[in-house]
Amino acid sequence: MRKKILITGATRGIGWALAKKAAVTDLDVFLQGRNPQLLAERKKFLEKDNIEIHTICFDIRDRSAAQKELEKISDIDYIVNNAGIVADNWWGEMKTKQWDDVLATNLTGAFNITKVLTPKLNKNGQIIFLTSQSGLLGNAGQSNYSAAKAGLVGLTYTLAEELQRFSIRVNAVSPGAVTEMTAPVLKKLADKYGSLPSEWHLGSADDVADFIIDEILPTKRTGTVFAVNGNKKGYWSKPQYNSL
Repeated sequence: MRKKILITGATRGIGWALAKKAAVTDLDVFLQGRNPQLLAERKKFLEKDNIEIHTICFDIRDRSAAQKELEKISDIDYIVNNAGIVADNWWGEMKTKQWDDVLATNLTGAFNITKVLTPKLNKNGQIIFLTSQSGLLGNAGQSNYSAAKAGLVGLTYTLAEELQRFSIRVNAVSPGAVTEMTAPVLKKLADKYGSLPSEWHLGSADDVADFIIDEILPTKRTGTVFAVNGNKKGYWSKPQYNSL
C-alpha cells in the first residue's frame, strides 16, 4: 500500500517542487492550497501522466475549515507543513496586520494542520515543518517571519519528545533562500556584505524537494532541524548553555 503525504502550500515554490517530486515517487499525494483555480491547474498538470492527485482547498488560518476539510483524509504517513508568507518591515514600521498575518499563517496555520492530523498518523509516520535560518539566527527586517519560524523550531523539538512513544518522528527543514518569496532577502544581504555564509547559500526549490523525499522521509532521526542550501546539507545543533 502506498504511503500518504500531505503538502501544504503546494501550488508554489518549495511546495510545488515537492508535489512534483512526490507524484513520481510512488506516494499517495494530497495537495493543500487556498486558490481553487491554481490548485485545479496543478492537479491537472500532475495527472497528465495518469497519476491520481488529491486536492484540498482551504485557508490554513481557518481552524474550522481545517477541521472540516481534513476529515477527507482517513489516515496519513507524512505531513509537510510548508505553507508560509512574508510581510517584511523594520521593527519600527511593523504593522500589527503584518505581524498577525505572518504568525497566523506560518505558525498557527501549521498548528491547525498538525493538531487535526496527528491522531490520524500511521505508525512510523512523520511531521515535517519548513522553517528558516531566520528562525534560527534572526534577520533584520523580518521580526514577524523570524518569530514564526523560531516557533516551528520549538514545536519540532517539543513534539519530537511527546510523540516518540507513538513511533512518530518530527523534524524540520531549514532551506536557504530558494523561491521568489525568499530569495530577494538574501540577495540584499549578499549585495551589502559581498558574500554569504555557507548556511545561507542560495539553492533551488528542487534541491529542497529532493532532500525531503530522498533523505528526510526515510530518516530514523527525530527532533532534528535539517539544513539544505544548494548542494550543502547538514543539520543544526540545539542551543547549549554556556556560563558567563
